[in-house]
Amino acid sequence: MELKVIKTFNGKAEGRIMRPGDVIQSNDVERINTLVSGGFCVIVALDSPTAATTPDPADEIAESNTTVEFQGKRYHIETVKAALGVIGVRVAHNAKEKAVNNALAALSDEQAQALTEALDNNDTSDPNTATD
Repeated sequence: MELKVIKTFNGKAEGRIMRPGDVIQSNDVERINTLVSGGFCVIVALDSPTAATTPDPADEIAESNTTVEFQGKRYHIETVKAALGVIGVRVAHNAKEKAVNNALAALSDEQAQALTEALDNNDTSDPNTATD
């Protein structure tokens, strides 16, 4: 995930003082939650620009076309999985559409609101598939 610093803090992981406008790349959900909830950062991108492993090209093509619907909008499945992680809902990294939809259906009202905010702040919905 990509975070943008909005309040100065000592970035222990980065080994320097982080100032407003700096960008942090992290996949540590606990750290991301701490920085966002503490008002130090905002999430600017849910998807990491680099992957830790090289995916199978066939899986990558199928996964890149997979979307799930949440509150009348369609989002890429990886974006939703990342956003669920940010709000503290665990979904397996290899979860497919059915598992993600099950996780979405099980959200409390508060979790659904938090997810809506996370997704709206990173508007990555597919405008061609909106179901208004």
